[in-house]
Amino acid sequence: MINYGKIFIRKYDITLFLTAILLIALGLVMVYSTSAMISIVQYGVSYHFIVRQGIYVAVSGVFIWYLMHNDYHILKSFYKIILLGIVVLMVMVFIPHIGIDAGGSRRWVNFKIFSIQPSEFLKVFFIVYLANFLEKRKDILDNNRYSLMFISPFVFMGFLDILLLKEPDFGTSSILFIMTFIMLFAGGVSLIYLIAAASLGSIAAYFLIFTVAYRRDRILAFLHPFHDKSGIGFQIIQSLYAFARGGFFGAGPGNGKEKLFFLPTPYSDFIFSSVGEELGFIGVFIFILLYLVLAYRGLKIAIHAPDLFGTYLAYGITCLITLSAFINIGVVMDLLPTKGLALPFISYGGSSLLASCIGIGILLNISSQSLKGKNI
Repeated sequence: MINYGKIFIRKYDITLFLTAILLIALGLVMVYSTSAMISIVQYGVSYHFIVRQGIYVAVSGVFIWYLMHNDYHILKSFYKIILLGIVVLMVMVFIPHIGIDAGGSRRWVNFKIFSIQPSEFLKVFFIVYLANFLEKRKDILDNNRYSLMFISPFVFMGFLDILLLKEPDFGTSSILFIMTFIMLFAGGVSLIYLIAAASLGSIAAYFLIFTVAYRRDRILAFLHPFHDKSGIGFQIIQSLYAFARGGFFGAGPGNGKEKLFFLPTPYSDFIFSSVGEELGFIGVFIFILLYLVLAYRGLKIAIHAPDLFGTYLAYGITCLITLSAFINIGVVMDLLPTKGLALPFISYGGSSLLASCIGIGILLNISSQSLKGKNI
């Protein structure tokens, strides 16, 4: 139950809050800039995508407000139910006329008036699961770092990855593996287990990449994009052209050229290319700085959390958001192979935005409890 009398006198990490709000606002600007022409061609109006994104922002704002004003410990009571619901939705994506097939992947569930991507929410609530797991087993870990009990998160992750790879969604399955490794390392699990898991994961990744044609092509496009300019290298080449055209100061908001049907879906996974073209090096620097500020504040919240659950939860959510951001940025700059990961708060799409805002709401609530008698 929310105590309305204390809502406005509780302290929250205002820097984190303002950073998230600024990223969301910049995301709205970039979504409109990159989607207006496509919207005119497809729907006859320039505002189709920005109106939908505005609705997503409003809903996400409600979730931020609710979560920042409710004790994060309540997540322990119902995260299992939410995870079960997410798994059910991930199975539903394979049902004809319910799951949406887009670009050769089935990652969305169609509810007629809206659709959701379950895997985006899976990432957040998998962090809740890991945080609760590590807190409950802290005594066991302190007495026996080699307990086989700490293999179970990898087993659960493996089950989830089977569903993700079936969609297929190699990017999210990789994120789950990385986050499991990071969280268990932070929890103090034996390096022997983590190294063994990393070795097995690397072998599995090798076969998953090089035995599937389109994943192998993505690696080739990453290594030699100009060997097939009109084929597998086309998207990343257009992205690099966007950054080259941007220069130091950029072409100016709305003046980008690559979004005009050169760069595929410029308002989603490759939206940062338009940031580079329209806002230049200065804009790129500002965006990266905002993510670094978010990472710094999130880790400070983790350090000063009132209990281990809060520490693990804040640490995991912070790593998840910033890792996703820098993987996306690395992809569009051809520093990493292409993966279908959205840029948090910026890319068009309700599921990604809502999941990121759920994470921010939880972080803000942890900060409100951390700040009692402290200045972090």
